Amino acid sequence: MDLSWHLVWKCIFVVLTGIILLRLSGRKSIAQMNVASTVIMISIGELLAQGVIEKTIWRAIVAVALFLVVLVILELLEIKFGKLQKLITGEAVVVISEGQLDMQMLRKLRITVTQLEMRLRQLGITNIADIKRGVIEMNGELGYELQESAKPITKSDLDAFLSRIVEENTKH
Repeated sequence: MDLSWHLVWKCIFVVLTGIILLRLSGRKSIAQMNVASTVIMISIGELLAQGVIEKTIWRAIVAVALFLVVLVILELLEIKFGKLQKLITGEAVVVISEGQLDMQMLRKLRITVTQLEMRLRQLGITNIADIKRGVIEMNGELGYELQESAKPITKSDLDAFLSRIVEENTKH
């Protein structure tokens, strides 16, 4: 029974330490992670688990801290040297332009039209022709700009419209 409580406390300690280290490194959400971040986060999880199981908890924590230092250094280098960002993080890729799919880019990214349409539906877009520019961002998310005719009306648009109507009615 004593051994199991030791394991429970060890797990709690590792999780809390992992959270603190990740917060110190400035981690964002998983959706914002790039390839390098993802590889390092998976490695960190593996190291922490091994630290608990193999009774090398302090070595695991030091290794995790080193992984995070490397990640932060990579991110700083990406900021300082723009070309390095393209190598480490990649770049956004245009897959829709003026309502037309770029089939070559979709094939290169290994994304089917059906998968792209699913992403669009999740964003509330039902017609590809409504998109002026659609981009697969570096984190894999779909960014888009709607055609002028498909953009929702804004409060300022409505105010301008109502002002014109009132102005026209006062002239007559």
